[in-house]
Amino acid sequence: MRVFFRMIAPMLLAGLAGCAAISYAKDNYAGISPQQYKAANGDRYTIYDNIAQSRLMIGPAGSASATEGFVKGLGLSSTPPVVYRDAAEQYLRSTERNCTAQDVTLILDPRYEVRYRCDRTRGPSDVLLGPARPG
Repeated sequence: MRVFFRMIAPMLLAGLAGCAAISYAKDNYAGISPQQYKAANGDRYTIYDNIAQSRLMIGPAGSASATEGFVKGLGLSSTPPVVYRDAAEQYLRSTERNCTAQDVTLILDPRYEVRYRCDRTRGPSDVLLGPARPG
């Protein structure tokens, strides 16, 4: 009986973690349109940019299969988080924002969340507001 629980418990915990990750993604990225981005190295990513919370969710473009996630979970051909951080910073620069990634967290393999901080400067969208007025 103990052997049964030792084999089943990790699978149950993994399943619960997956549900929590899906709930987290829904809570933080619901209603945000995905952006397709091609990095400098040619890799393609799908990015959900939550500008209001200075975070984005990034993963490979297209849908990753459950098998790919399982293989990555075994440590085979896994993409290191730094690759996603670099792609996220490239994406942020492409939006003409001066932003830096603060941390990268695995949400649900192969999707990562990148929290970022931006310098507040006047950008192209601010032109619609007109010139700054002296205080």
